[in-house]
Amino acid sequence: MLAAMRASSACVLLLTSGCFSGADIDLAESSSQATTGESLGSTGLNPTTGLDLTSTSTGMSTGPGMDTGAGTTDIGTQESGGSESSGEPPASTPGLRAEYYRTYIDPVIDRVDAAIDFDWGDGPPAKGLGVNRFSIRWTGQLVPASTGPHTIISETDDGVRVWLGDKLVIDDWNGHFVTRNEATVDLVVDVPVAIRVEYFELDLGASARLKWSSPTLTEEVIPEANLIAAEVPSGLPPPKPPYTNPVEAFDCPDPGVFALDMPDGPHFYKLCTGGKFPIRHSRDLVLWNDTGAVVLPNGKPTWAANGGRNWAPELHRVGDKFIVYFTTVNGANVLSIGAAHATDPLGPYTETDGPLVQHPQGVIDATYFYSGGKPYLIYKIDGNSQGKPTPMLIRELRADGLEFANGSAEVQLLVNQGGTWEGGVVEAPWVVKRDGFHYMFYSGNVYDHRYRTGVARSKNLMGPYEKLGPPILGNNERWVGPGHGTVISVQGLDYFVYHAWTNAGNGTHDDAKGRHVLVDRVVYEGGWPRIHDGTPSRNKQLWPGVP
Repeated sequence: MLAAMRASSACVLLLTSGCFSGADIDLAESSSQATTGESLGSTGLNPTTGLDLTSTSTGMSTGPGMDTGAGTTDIGTQESGGSESSGEPPASTPGLRAEYYRTYIDPVIDRVDAAIDFDWGDGPPAKGLGVNRFSIRWTGQLVPASTGPHTIISETDDGVRVWLGDKLVIDDWNGHFVTRNEATVDLVVDVPVAIRVEYFELDLGASARLKWSSPTLTEEVIPEANLIAAEVPSGLPPPKPPYTNPVEAFDCPDPGVFALDMPDGPHFYKLCTGGKFPIRHSRDLVLWNDTGAVVLPNGKPTWAANGGRNWAPELHRVGDKFIVYFTTVNGANVLSIGAAHATDPLGPYTETDGPLVQHPQGVIDATYFYSGGKPYLIYKIDGNSQGKPTPMLIRELRADGLEFANGSAEVQLLVNQGGTWEGGVVEAPWVVKRDGFHYMFYSGNVYDHRYRTGVARSKNLMGPYEKLGPPILGNNERWVGPGHGTVISVQGLDYFVYHAWTNAGNGTHDDAKGRHVLVDRVVYEGGWPRIHDGTPSRNKQLWPGVP
C-alpha cells in the first residue's frame, strides 16, 4: 500500500459524513419478501426487508492466512441448461458473483466466488491481473440462518465498502494494512438481503475477508451456503480508490496533456518541459508510465541553435495528424514556437522546416484551439524578458495546423496587469468552452513560489476577455507556485493537470525537488471555474471521472 494512504486507526470515511459509529440506520422495508432473480436497479440484486444497523471499525494487523475461498465458478462462458424454457426461475448459484478489474479499469474476470475469504499475499488474485492496482466487486444475496442482531465484519488490506440492501453499512475506502470493520444489523431467518462488497488494492500485500457473528453464531467467514450469487453483472463502473497529489513526484514542469478516445476508453498522453520531450501515457490521469517515445530524438529541431530551452510542449489532434507545438530557440537563439507532426501520438514525429512563430522579443507557450470550423494558435510574446508587457495573441492556422492561414492576423487576447498578482507576466494559456463561455486558464508572475493560476472569460473566442481578478489557484502549506496546466474532461467532469513546487516550509519553493504533477477537479459556479479550495489539494480526492 502507498505509505501516504496507510492507516491502522479506526475507519476514516472518504465518501460519507462519518463512520456510523453508534448510529442506528433504518433500511426501508420492501413490500414483499425477496425472491431470487428480481433485480434491484442496475445491480442485479434483490429487494430486502428492513434492517437496523450500526457500524464500527478498528485497526488490526494479522499475519497471512490460508486462502479458503477456493471455490470459484467461471461464469463468463456459461450457457443455459436447455434449449427450451420451462417458465421456472433459474436455479440459484451459491456464493457471490465476482467481477475483477485490472488497474481499476479493465474487466478481466467474471465468476462466482464461494465466499470472500482471500489472502493473496504479494501475488496476483487471478490470472490476467497484476499483483497491484486491482479492484473487485462481489454481488448477490445474504441469506440469514437465524433471526436477530448480526455483526457483519470486514477484514481487508486495502479499502472496502459493504452495502446491505441500499444502505452503505461499512465504508473504509482507504489504503491501509489489514483493518477490521464491523456493522451490527438485524436480520430475519431465510429472508434474503441484497449484498454488495467492493474492494481495492494498492500495493504490497492484499487480502479480503467477510465474516459475521451473532449471539448464537460464533464468528466465521460467511459461508457459501448463506450466499446467493447475482445472476447478471452489476453494470456499475469499476471500483476506484481515492488518490492524493502529486500523481507524479518528480520534476515535470508545464505538463501538456492530450486525451484520445479509444474503444477501451480514453488514453492520455503527457509531455513536459525539457530535453527530447518524452511522452508518458495514462488511462486515468493518476497512473502514468513512460512509453519510451520522444518528440525530438536529437534533442532539438534541426533549425534550432541548441536544445537548452525546450519548453512547454503540447500534443493536439489536427485533422488526421497529431501535432506537438513547443517552445525552443531559432537559429539566432531567440525563443520561438516550433511544430512536429505524426500519424500516431507516439510518433515518429517529423519536424517542420523552420519555426512556426518568431518574434524579436521571443515567443513561448503555444496552445491550440478549434472553433467554428477553423484552427487557431494562441501564444505569448516574451516581453517580460526585456522588461516589457507580455501580450497573449491568437492567430488562425491553415487547416493542416502547420502554417498560419493566408491573410490571417494576430489578435491580442490578454496582457499582464502590473501591480496585481500577475506581476510582469501572463503566460501558459489553455482554453475550454463551457456553458457559452470561452474560459482561458493562464498563469502569472515568476515561475517560482510566486506563480499562480488565473482565468479570464469571453463569449467570443477572439475576445474581449474579462479577468476574474484574483487567482483561482494559489499557495498553501504543502504546495506553492501552482500553474501551467491543461484542462481535461473525464466522464463529463473537468480536471486541471498542472505543476507545483513543494513548499520549503517558509512559503518559498524547494528547488531541489522540482515541479511535480498534480491533478484537481474543476467545477463551475456562478459563471466561473473553481479548483479545490483555491489551492492544490493535499488530501484524498475522488478518482478522476468519479462524480
